[in-house]
Amino acid sequence: MEMLFFVAIAIIFGFIGGKLVHLLKLPGVVGYLLAGLILGPSFLNVFSLPLLDKLEVFTGFALSLIAFIIGSEMKLNTFKEMGKGIGVITLLESFGAFALVASGVYLLTHKLYFALVFGAMAPASAPAGTVAVLQEYKAKGRLTSALYAVVGLDDGLAIMIFALAIALAKLSLTGEEISTVSVLRGPVVEIFGSVALGAVVGVITGYCCRKIPREDGILAVSLGSVMICAGIANYLHFSLILANLTLGMVFVNLFSASNRKAYRAVQSISLPIYIIFFFVAGASLQIKLLPAMGILGLVYVVCRIVGLIGGAFLGATLSKQNSIIRKYLGLGILSQAGVAIGLAVLAAGELEPLGKAGEILAVAVVNTIAATTILFEIIGPIGTRFAISKAGEVGVNITEEDLIETYNVADVMDTESPVIPAGALLSDIIKVVSNTDNFYYSVVDNDKKLIGAITLDGIRKTFTIQELNDWLVALDIMEPIVASITPDIALAEALDKMKRLDIEYLPVVDSNRNDELIGVLNTRAVHRRLSAEILNKQRQADIAYGLQPA
Repeated sequence: MEMLFFVAIAIIFGFIGGKLVHLLKLPGVVGYLLAGLILGPSFLNVFSLPLLDKLEVFTGFALSLIAFIIGSEMKLNTFKEMGKGIGVITLLESFGAFALVASGVYLLTHKLYFALVFGAMAPASAPAGTVAVLQEYKAKGRLTSALYAVVGLDDGLAIMIFALAIALAKLSLTGEEISTVSVLRGPVVEIFGSVALGAVVGVITGYCCRKIPREDGILAVSLGSVMICAGIANYLHFSLILANLTLGMVFVNLFSASNRKAYRAVQSISLPIYIIFFFVAGASLQIKLLPAMGILGLVYVVCRIVGLIGGAFLGATLSKQNSIIRKYLGLGILSQAGVAIGLAVLAAGELEPLGKAGEILAVAVVNTIAATTILFEIIGPIGTRFAISKAGEVGVNITEEDLIETYNVADVMDTESPVIPAGALLSDIIKVVSNTDNFYYSVVDNDKKLIGAITLDGIRKTFTIQELNDWLVALDIMEPIVASITPDIALAEALDKMKRLDIEYLPVVDSNRNDELIGVLNTRAVHRRLSAEILNKQRQADIAYGLQPA
């Protein structure tokens, strides 16, 4: 029970933090992190270090789910459209960060093993920060697709660079020769094992979801698959990020229809998961380490930023990507967190047994990476938001539900819906019906006050009383009004009311003018309009995606 209470505190205060930073035009991720930082050991200590250790199970699940979302965005046609560009960009931004950090640290310390180890930390990214911002701002376009692909591929390459650099650093410290095979065996097994695991679970998940028609069932299977994949990956010491990324990638490319349902379902529960993940990440940051960062940390931060941005720019230029990707992709991949800290701890374990120099390097790398992570956790999401804003890709990947939340009834009601006076003869009513394509007609009195409604079904029933046709007027055949609404009501509330009442039409009245009829809300017309607006936005995005000048 105590754990559930603290999870609730994390979600509530993280959400409030996200809303507050929105006032400063910052991504919600920054607010979640700051809320965790304030309630964590660095300040109020509501979330102590032992408690944060217990919450690791939530962060592991969140990271696995984020990896699955990244994989679901990595469609093969994206790679075909960008050609070899993604691979070239990923290689050059990773090696650019490694080379620049290693060079900067070497110039500062004049120690090769220091340079190699710190350089090995630089390529590791934090995909969660980038993905959370892309999701929050409903981003879609060429830059967004490139960001999903690069942060997805980044960590596999980072593991390889880390293994080689640590081996060379140990060689520099001890002078002992090291076999290339022994150096690469571990990373290769981890990478290929993770990919194989994710592929197998992805195929099984896809076949299972094909048999499930409802989204809630697909959500249950998808979440279960992500957890199983993460659990097996942890047990086998594979990368849960690469495994679940592959799961999502196999799922989206082999079972696209089921994946769309799974993606929508996962999206519907993603916000609280993001909040918990970044709240815990913020609480785990130790602000007291910032002063200890010193010149070495400053060199690491500056060189890593320049290396990533410069490497991404060079890769995009060489692979002839458009100007948007050249200018802004590097700004979207600056986040660094858990993976880098994990690599730093691994490096420390490898270096400490190698004597006094190894011990000094181990302490320096752990403290520096832990300190610089605080900066990159804040800078990274801000950089991503800036990049997608400049690229014009914010708010493009919207759904009908997103649009509904932005409208009131007045924005979408039909003000031209035919109105029938209460005293109109049946013959006159039939003329109105034959000249329009409506199914619903409001009936008003002399003061334009709504008193009832006539439907096509009601008119058909009237024809069963042939001998009374000449005597019937609108007042005789109209149906009572089940409900009405005012134009200032939120569209989401109005549609929810219509769904509960099982009706397709709802008259809109002006309460300030004695309930005078001013329009009709037609659910079919509303959904047609929203679908057209979404298609228009997506068409504009696709045009920008494919025709942006290089």
